[in-house]
Amino acid sequence: MYVAKRLSNKLAREAKVRELQQKVQDQEYMEAAIQRIALVLSRKLVENNSNMRTQ
Repeated sequence: MYVAKRLSNKLAREAKVRELQQKVQDQEYMEAAIQRIALVLSRKLVENNSNMRTQ
């Protein structure tokens, strides 16, 4: 049972790695991911700046 579970986990990880490798090769996916990261960082900066002004 334990060996089967470990094998299953390994296969799932390998499948996830293959999926991510394909996504990294997709220009549109990467552009969208960068946009999402920039949006999150921008919101955090604005939030932190607002918090600093109120203190």
